[in-house]
Amino acid sequence: MRGVPYLASDDSELLRSVVVTYSGESCLEMGAGVGVTLADLAKRFSLAVGTDLVIPDRRGWRGRPGNFVLADRAACFSDGSFDLVAFNPPYLPSESIEDVAVDGGAEGVEVALGFLREAFRVVKRRGKVVLLLSSLDSIEDVQRECARNSFSLRRVAEKGLFFERLYVFECSPEE
Repeated sequence: MRGVPYLASDDSELLRSVVVTYSGESCLEMGAGVGVTLADLAKRFSLAVGTDLVIPDRRGWRGRPGNFVLADRAACFSDGSFDLVAFNPPYLPSESIEDVAVDGGAEGVEVALGFLREAFRVVKRRGKVVLLLSSLDSIEDVQRECARNSFSLRRVAEKGLFFERLYVFECSPEE
């Protein structure tokens, strides 16, 4: 299994365009990569933390707001810690996970579902989860996971690319 920090691309920019509309006390970006989105979140939240399995080039982080923790998803955080949890998980369908930055599993959502379960654990009771997925993924599996955790799933943004559509979803607690 190999991995290098994920560089911001169309998917990162789409997620970023949505998360900059949120603000609050605390937020977590799982899979923060080089920290571009986290830097924007840090301007809108009192505490902004990003996690990743791959250590980013620290020179790229100099002067950027936000805190980086080398961790798998949200494993090092307590339940109910964050107002917002955001992530752009590896989502490309793949027979095996060879590149942790892009390979999402056979249906493309296996990795995303793991991120989502962690997000539901660490988000506050009235918090929100924002995630990016592809039209190549099984969105129905994500919808079922949300329902199992008493969250509703709503598409808030999308962008067409050459071979796929990218979607940003917001998961909100059901009332």
